[in-house]
Amino acid sequence: MNESILFNLLKEKLIPDLEPTDQYNPTDGTSIENELAVELKCRSYCYRYLLIEKNKYDKLILHKNARYINSTPNGGDNLTYFVYSFNIKKIPEPRWFYKWCKETTHFGPVKYVRKLVGMLDKHTAKNLTKKLF
Repeated sequence: MNESILFNLLKEKLIPDLEPTDQYNPTDGTSIENELAVELKCRSYCYRYLLIEKNKYDKLILHKNARYINSTPNGGDNLTYFVYSFNIKKIPEPRWFYKWCKETTHFGPVKYVRKLVGMLDKHTAKNLTKKLF
């Protein structure tokens, strides 16, 4: 799964007015009807805790309604996925710590930088899997 596929699933099944933002916007999409901002992440492994960067959290939390939506493979199976939606306004703020991460996932050569990140427990998220697939 990639963010484009996840975006299209959300638009088709749950948020018909979801519109993409440009690449310089701190969110991936917005819904005017729901006054909603979404940030999408597609993980390549299934983790109990999902990482969020502090700078992304800080931008999302400013919106009236904000969701951090992650897809993960179902175990080691890359054919089926789980999709988790975190309502960051209604869950505890994560503890922040520095971690060496790839500077960017999709652009240019791999370079590692220290990022301030937090971990979100999947059990605090709404599981959207059945609604999307």
